[in-house]
Amino acid sequence: MAAMHAESASPMRLRIDLAYLGGPFHGWQIQPDLRTVQGEMRRICSRLLGRDACPIGAGRTDAGVHARGQVCHLDVASPREAERVTRKLAALLPREIQVKGVLPVSPAFDARLSATSRLYSYHLLRRRDVFREPYALYLPWPLDREALAAAAAHFLGTYDFTSFCKRGSLKPDDNTCRVELCRFHWEEDSTIFHVRANRFLHHMVRNMVGTLVEVGRGRRSAADMPALLAARDRTRAGRKAPAHALFLEEVSYPEELLDPAYRPAAGAPAGDESRGDMS
Repeated sequence: MAAMHAESASPMRLRIDLAYLGGPFHGWQIQPDLRTVQGEMRRICSRLLGRDACPIGAGRTDAGVHARGQVCHLDVASPREAERVTRKLAALLPREIQVKGVLPVSPAFDARLSATSRLYSYHLLRRRDVFREPYALYLPWPLDREALAAAAAHFLGTYDFTSFCKRGSLKPDDNTCRVELCRFHWEEDSTIFHVRANRFLHHMVRNMVGTLVEVGRGRRSAADMPALLAARDRTRAGRKAPAHALFLEEVSYPEELLDPAYRPAAGAPAGDESRGDMS
């Protein structure tokens, strides 16, 4: 009986990997009277566990933004609850949300604050394709590849991205992001923009894409990017690109946090709130 009691009283933290279509949802984060991905996850997880259970996501994707690699964490009270979530969650969620995996992780794992980087992609079509257009932005104009590559390279490094953040969503103290990857992948009839950073500001990727498209069309110079970053003025950047072509592809974490047995040393710093993501 003692062993059974110990089993029933062993809390665990689960990492849940998700993919979802953003079109039917008003973003990830719960909003009153609106259908959101987190809201659906909370509804089903609470039903499974018989109590309020709200998963915490790695990034607060906007309305219409898709995910192939969203991550959230959920606390459960016992291995039995963990097994219930693992077996039943996927079948109960709406068809627009796909569970890609459920794994136990360290109690110190935080889907949002523990993330070391996030990878987004933005999809551009250079030829009409009615089957792909729900998930890509069709551009009827030619784009200058060399100018786009040169412009994207200017974003690599650590900069204040105020010029690319939705006004009203700026942090009062720090709007810097460390961009580790920023490039275009070209195919015969499409182009994919990839950007990886330690954090993203609200609408940052979509504002970057809108500005880069202007460079590709010859309406801006790639050499203007450093001054645009330095200006810290949203009015200086290009128009925001639509949400339907943006995907959260991947979230990365320190390896030790993926081990359920890992416990940080006493006095180790907590997660950094600045790592929050709002694209």
